[in-house]
Amino acid sequence: MNSTAQAYANSCLLAAEHIFDLANTAPTGNLLTVIPFSFYPETEWRDDMELGATELYFALQSGGLPSGLPRTDASYYLQQAATWAHAYITGPNDASDTLNLYDVSGFAHFDLYRAIALAGNPSGLAVSQTDLTSDIANQIQASVSGATDPFGFGVAWKNGDTVSHGAGLSVMAKEYYSLTNTGSYATNSRVWLANILGANPWGLSFIAGDGAVFPNCMQHQVANIVGSTNGTQPRLSGAAVEGPSSETSSGTLDGTVACPSNGVDSYKPFNGNGATYSDNVGSYTTNEPAIDLTATSFLMFSWRIAGSPSGAP
Repeated sequence: MNSTAQAYANSCLLAAEHIFDLANTAPTGNLLTVIPFSFYPETEWRDDMELGATELYFALQSGGLPSGLPRTDASYYLQQAATWAHAYITGPNDASDTLNLYDVSGFAHFDLYRAIALAGNPSGLAVSQTDLTSDIANQIQASVSGATDPFGFGVAWKNGDTVSHGAGLSVMAKEYYSLTNTGSYATNSRVWLANILGANPWGLSFIAGDGAVFPNCMQHQVANIVGSTNGTQPRLSGAAVEGPSSETSSGTLDGTVACPSNGVDSYKPFNGNGATYSDNVGSYTTNEPAIDLTATSFLMFSWRIAGSPSGAP
């Protein structure tokens, strides 16, 4: 690591510790992660504390720390992570969601399991590795049990943010299999990935540029005005769209390139059971790409490529 990168990393670590200490651990009312709340209505926060503490543990345990840190004892953050994991598991939102922008417990539990192994499985923590794997399994099973889709998708297509949730579910299944080497979740992970990439009622991949058929008319100003509208380059390759939802929206800004150019909703015949998808620049509910929506797909593909993370356990 060069000196500039090291200095920046040290600055980030110092900021991370300060932010963790500033966290409101007894919030009331709406969680204003962004404004307005109605745009990103997050209701769970204990998972964020667990993930933050876990990553701070990893950052501190390797040694070579800069001066001026409020805390240098990695075990403090391990204890904090376990405490918040227990608070999540016993809290009101446990197993009510899968890994996505609103709930990162599916990622936090996995990394905390690895942190506990790296620390030598110390006694006295608020959760055990078994508690963490059981909770990951509970979250996955809640989706598996409620799935009625003929293609085997573990998320109801009409729920919205289906691509983000499905990719997160695929990641969690790989995590569980990596930690336990048991169950059918390795197969489920592949099936849920396949659902996102084309094995679905509409027959298209919901990730731009991935596969032969994918969204051409994303609600993205730059991609719409500068990019192509027929799948050729230039395109916003790798972007994941919202995916099917309970409704399709309409309406565009001045200067928007009409897409599809003929105005035909070619996917409408495949809508059903309350789920709808439209490849139309005006349909932000189904065709808007976003960084938060795409994040779980990057993690999902990393799992497929690497197999599993190196290091503990």
